[in-house]
Amino acid sequence: MSRIPLSRLCFPGIAFLSVLLMLTGEATSASISINSTSQNASSPNAVPVPEQPMTLNTSFQIVANNDLGMHCGDLDQRLISILPPFNVVHAQVIQKGSPPKILTNTDVDVFYSAASNPLDPWLSRSSSTPVYKTNFWDPNLKTGDSVGSDAYNAFYPPGILPAFPLTPDTGIPVPDVERLYLGDGQLTADQQKMPGATGPYSANTPQRFNRFNTDFPLFKNFSFGYTQTGVNWFAAEGVPITPVDDSGRENPFPLMRVQAVDKTGNLTGTKGKVLASVDTVIPVSGEVGCYRCHTSSKDGGKGKAACIPGIDAGCTAEGSPRSGTRFTVAFVSQDTSTDPFTVKRERASDKNILRLHDVKHGTNLEPTTPLVCQKCHYSPALDLAHVGPKGPRDPDSNGRDQLIHHTNSRALHRFHGKMKDLTAQMPPPNDPLRLDPATGKPTINQFVLKTLDHSCYLCHPGKNTKCLRGVMYNSGGLVCQDCHGNLSQVGDDFSRNFSTATPFPAGMVSSKRIPWASEPGCQSCHTGDANDNLASRPNVIPAKDGIRLLRAYKTNSASAKPIIAINRRFAENATQSAQQVLFRLSKDSHAGIYCEACHGGTHAEWSVKPDSGTQIGNDNVTAIQLQGHTGAVIECKACHTGTMPNNLQGPHGLHPVDSSNWIGGHGDFAEGRLSTCRACHGATGQGTVLSKVRATRVFQVEGRQATLVKGSLTPCNTCHQNPL
Repeated sequence: MSRIPLSRLCFPGIAFLSVLLMLTGEATSASISINSTSQNASSPNAVPVPEQPMTLNTSFQIVANNDLGMHCGDLDQRLISILPPFNVVHAQVIQKGSPPKILTNTDVDVFYSAASNPLDPWLSRSSSTPVYKTNFWDPNLKTGDSVGSDAYNAFYPPGILPAFPLTPDTGIPVPDVERLYLGDGQLTADQQKMPGATGPYSANTPQRFNRFNTDFPLFKNFSFGYTQTGVNWFAAEGVPITPVDDSGRENPFPLMRVQAVDKTGNLTGTKGKVLASVDTVIPVSGEVGCYRCHTSSKDGGKGKAACIPGIDAGCTAEGSPRSGTRFTVAFVSQDTSTDPFTVKRERASDKNILRLHDVKHGTNLEPTTPLVCQKCHYSPALDLAHVGPKGPRDPDSNGRDQLIHHTNSRALHRFHGKMKDLTAQMPPPNDPLRLDPATGKPTINQFVLKTLDHSCYLCHPGKNTKCLRGVMYNSGGLVCQDCHGNLSQVGDDFSRNFSTATPFPAGMVSSKRIPWASEPGCQSCHTGDANDNLASRPNVIPAKDGIRLLRAYKTNSASAKPIIAINRRFAENATQSAQQVLFRLSKDSHAGIYCEACHGGTHAEWSVKPDSGTQIGNDNVTAIQLQGHTGAVIECKACHTGTMPNNLQGPHGLHPVDSSNWIGGHGDFAEGRLSTCRACHGATGQGTVLSKVRATRVFQVEGRQATLVKGSLTPCNTCHQNPL
């Protein structure tokens, strides 16, 4: 093999991927995991669909991310459902320059199509026959409509969903909340499709991002709501992707190639010309573990809420010994369909949940399927128009009865949190059980993994998927409870005090958390810099670096209320009324780039630890393509051209990175500004975690070569005498 220049190995990232492919020899079609369609097939597809060419352009850049780091979808929708096939992707298009310029929908269009990574870490390598992805679009034998349409009809005003046919590979309609609340007040909606919609397993037709948001309102008409201005992103909301690739293998981390094209020809002289490309994960998991308690041990469950005498240990009555109720337990062997075992198991679990609910609460849900739990138990996640809970007194409730029931979050988290024999409590991050004996820092050890598996991962993805996979997890040793609190705290939301006399929102407890709207932020642990932070304040758990915190809420907070930073260097945006903007909606002040574009999605912040040492991980592909290495995007050259001026106007007050101009001129710049240097390099210039080197760099400094090694903390005496 001919020698490959080092520059190609480092930047751009696509060359790095190509080199890995050649070195590993995995260029066979069977090794490619691609998800172009969400339709079922009679047999696995042996030849992946063609991918759009990767376009690299020195004049333009595109950034794209999934908003949550992991979406979920039920494997079976025929009985009960929590979430439909659904994903949200945001993108911004940048015209490189000095300074760069964010382009809008008057300049460009943005499209997505299925892509792959030859080192894709799919979870299951054995193909199944047939390929089962979802039954969301299958006909409901009771009505002739699709299962998804019947299940989700209640979440729209009467007659609305039938106007948006749910044909295969087409997502549920998503209202345009910017137009509804900030525009002319009209309720309109868009639907996104999979690239294989026109020809499953053969087509890979680029699908347009149907929306461009200038501003984004979040539950604007409620006391906790706000409008995030100037987001300037393209949005594909409701991409109906599933966690099974076109060969029938489980893959929660499918890639889409996001591309910007010249809309009018004014940018390049050629209308429709591709300006830039980037691959991004649009993650999705079907690993929702209700079966672990709601099926008998005969089907791999624990038999805790669906037990069979003589089979399940401790079962004293048919049904649930915990509640004293009795019902006929469903199990997989009764299912005569050709669906995979995991689907049959979920279906058996769903039946048992319905039957338990009916006997415990006096309902009659089983004959009304398909249904969605949030029809009665409100969730902002499915309130796509941001209208709040609805009930029979509302003319547009369309069957919803949310006003006098606990929210979905409270019903699930609070209720299951009371079952101490089923769930495990995660100790705080400074507990010896969670610390690495060698470093004294939190680590992901076997105790932590086991506790996760018996708490959050009992229901959320999961033991196999590992939704929580970002840098805070794999490098910081932090887990779900360190940000969100335990089950009881998460479930202690605004739906505590309700009654028929004071339903929602009149009975709403404003001091309680709002699911999906009240979440911890970066600032809850990254409370400032080395000069000014909250690490020495009472009732916090500081990291060993003395700058960051290890838990997002105070030790004396019964509700796990997120900490709000005083030093706003790493804080999300705040509105004029001091409401804290969610990380997934926040943007940087130096250029208006949304935060996830440089850091990765929630729960999957770069760098993401791959599943094995030979795989780079699909999550990391985006960062590598943008800057040549993993980790948060820190390289100014990703968007800027020319020589960077010596200032502190980068993200979070960062100086130019990988700049010989800065290396040669930062001494003069520091004159009279040494306190600004101390903010990241430490009080004595010793180097801190805030000055950690993200990629090895070599410079000529004062007539000699200086090497900054990746991971080092950059003390000032690395290159010269320490002025601090």
